[in-house]
Parts: sequence; C-alpha cells; structure tokens
Amino acid sequence: QEQYVFVGNPPPFNGGWHFSAVNDFEHPWEQKRLDASWQNIRIWHRVNYVPTVAEDGAPALTPAEAFDPNQKDKGALKLHEGFRLTTLYFVGGLMPHTLNATVMADNAPGNLVVARHWELGVNFATMGHGLDVLIACGSKETSLISGYEAAVFPKQDHLLEISGVRKAEGFTCRCAGEQAGPVLVSASCCSVEALEPWFDAIGLSAGDGSATDESGRSFTCSTQESVFRLDIANLPNMTGATFTVPDSNAPNVAVLVDEVADPIEIFTIVNHLIEQGFNFQLISHSMGEAVQRVTTETVFGNAMYALRDCVCVLTTTPANHVASPVFDGVFVAGGQCPYFMLQDLGVIALLDAVKVVAAVCHGPEALIGSKWLHAKDGSNAGNFVSYYGAWMSFRDVLHRYEKKKPGEVCSDAGGRFFSGNAPNSTKEMVTQACAAIGKLKGSM
Repeated sequence: QEQYVFVGNPPPFNGGWHFSAVNDFEHPWEQKRLDASWQNIRIWHRVNYVPTVAEDGAPALTPAEAFDPNQKDKGALKLHEGFRLTTLYFVGGLMPHTLNATVMADNAPGNLVVARHWELGVNFATMGHGLDVLIACGSKETSLISGYEAAVFPKQDHLLEISGVRKAEGFTCRCAGEQAGPVLVSASCCSVEALEPWFDAIGLSAGDGSATDESGRSFTCSTQESVFRLDIANLPNMTGATFTVPDSNAPNVAVLVDEVADPIEIFTIVNHLIEQGFNFQLISHSMGEAVQRVTTETVFGNAMYALRDCVCVLTTTPANHVASPVFDGVFVAGGQCPYFMLQDLGVIALLDAVKVVAAVCHGPEALIGSKWLHAKDGSNAGNFVSYYGAWMSFRDVLHRYEKKKPGEVCSDAGGRFFSGNAPNSTKEMVTQACAAIGKLKGSM
C-alpha cells in the first residue's frame, strides 16, 4: 500500500513531472510570515495515477506506467470500497484552476473520480484556492459541496454564496457530512493561524521526527537559473505609478495590477499603452500606504508564453489613494492579483466610473460586484470570457459566459467590454480596447 500518491494530468506532458511555482506565493504577506527563508525553492512531483474511466464508464485510476493515451481504459482500476484513496488533498495557487481547465473540465475523468470519492465518503483537505476544485465539481448549476461549510480564500465570499457553501468563521474548518458522509477540512490560505490547525484536523500534526524515507522517493538538488527582472518604474516617462505623454489630448487609463500578477499580461498591457501614446496609472488594492510595490509571478515558460524566465516589479497607487480619477478606461491583469482586489470599494468605484473595461485571464474576477458583471439596475454589459479554470466564479452569470479556445478574445456588441481567456490573448484584447477608447476619446 502506498502512503501517498500524486494524481493528475498524464504523460506525455513533461514525462509526467509537474513542478510548483518559484516564490509565487498564493498569499505573499501571510506565507512570508511562516518562514522568511522559504525562497527560490521548486517542488517537483511525478504523477503516479491518472484519472480515467473503465470500459463501462465507471470512474477509475490508472497507474501512470500503464496509461495509454490511445486506449484510456487500459489498465483502469475502478473505484470502490476496496480500492480508493482515503484522503484527497488540494493545495492552492493557480494549480487548482489548471486542474479545472484540464483533467477536471466538463465532467472529465478527474471530475468523475473526485465525485466518486465523495460518494464513498472519504476525507477531503483543501488549502486556499484548492477549495475551488471541489466547488467546480458537480454540475454547472450546483457544486458538489453545496450545503457544506468551508474556510475560503480571503475576500472570496461571493464564490461561496453562488455555490451554496456556508462560510466558516475561522481560518480553518472541519465539516462532516451526515452519517458516513465525506469530511471536508479546509484552510483559507497557508498562514500562521491556519497551518497547524489544518494539519491537526486532517491527522498530519508534527511527529517526533523519526519517520524516514526508506523508499528513496524524494531527494533535493541545487540548480542555477537566470531570470530577467524588469522594473516598470524605471521605464522612460514613468514617475512612480504614472506614465505621462506630452499630448494633452491623449487617453488616460487605469491599469489594475497587484501582487502575483501574470508578468506576460501586465508587460503586454503596459507595452501596448506606451506604443499607443496613452497616459496610464498602475493601481493596486486599497491600503493605508500611499504607494505599494508589487511583484509578478516568475514565469519559466510554456506553450502559451511568448516570454520566459522573467519577472516584473511595479510601483502602484492603492485604489483608495487615487485622487479624483477621471479615466477613459480600465485594464485588468490576471494571474493571482485579482483576488487581492475583491470586495474593494475603491476598485469597484474605478470600474463603475469608466465606459470601457478590458480584463484578461483571471482579470474578470476583479469585476465581480461592479457594473460590468453585477449592475445594480440589472443591465447586461455583454458576454465575456476568462481563464476557463476559473469559470465557477461566474456561476451566477453563466448565461453571459463564453468558452473559447485559449488565446481568443470576447467583446460585447457595443465595443465597451473586452476580455481574454489566456496570456496569449492579451495583445489582441488590449489592441481592441485601445481602439475603442481612442474612438470614444476622439483622439484617433
């Protein structure tokens, strides 16, 4: 019997190996409190089992070495009381949304495997956005965990409300189903207050250190990799968070960006605005300080990224410190940064005041509560897209949500609401939005 296994997307992707982000903490302020030395570390793991279905369509797990992409039921082991996992763990970051967009998407085998384990009444443990995987399971209308109580990532109350899940009061929560039903242990994020109680609740409290890895399944090694770092504040015509051009008639736009933004998306937005001669101000979530420095994710490259091995640093103005803003439009970067802008009255005020908005990848989540998704008068601003792995955040407006191929853009009929669903859609999205802003401004 294996003590632990990894379940996920199968080979041929990277030989079945997956790796964690480097320094891209889901909640930077909280996680750095845990251990300031936890830097420049990448965790690799290899998939042991692949979610599949048996020949009769029953949910199954297939050992990675037996998986055949041309005959996916080959070697499939059907799930039942005698063959199941005892606990399923879902950690945070953006990885859960990658799962939602791939192995879990649209009632795919991953979704069926999770649902079958739920039926079998096993334990589930989630950290931060790991909860989003369970929320996305079930049907488009109803979440698998509807009726349960959970600790959710800070400021994501709306996600629980539209999913029928009660919000726990503390940093962690243990919720048991009726009789022999499943147990859900959740933590809002990896923080000082949540970590040890979460481990205790799932039976993984600190031991005496006597455990050893006799199988030799893990090892560590040191590597060196070059990463290009761009400080946007050092670009010509930038003064702090503001870029200014000599043309007094040039459009003036806001760019919403925060910690752990996607560097490709924010670089593409900034670069195009500079090329088009727009004035812009970089704006982050409301806070006490009048200036905030934010750092993007560090991207090491994949098929959807034109740039690789790069990180951006930006000087921003918190939304509550923006002085009497009059913007012609707002651009929203994706990555994990939109989660820090949720429920922010300063951010919502900026969004509600403009005639054109453009949000890419996870960026549309920052629009929740604004006129673009939830207008008080019930008006419809048009259809939109997002990174598909985040679809469950829009369960209440799914009639307006479109699923497109990665890299495509959606715009409403009036040419005011633009959205992209992946980093490689940013260029086209910002091009269309700038043209619409220029047309409204009368400067182009």
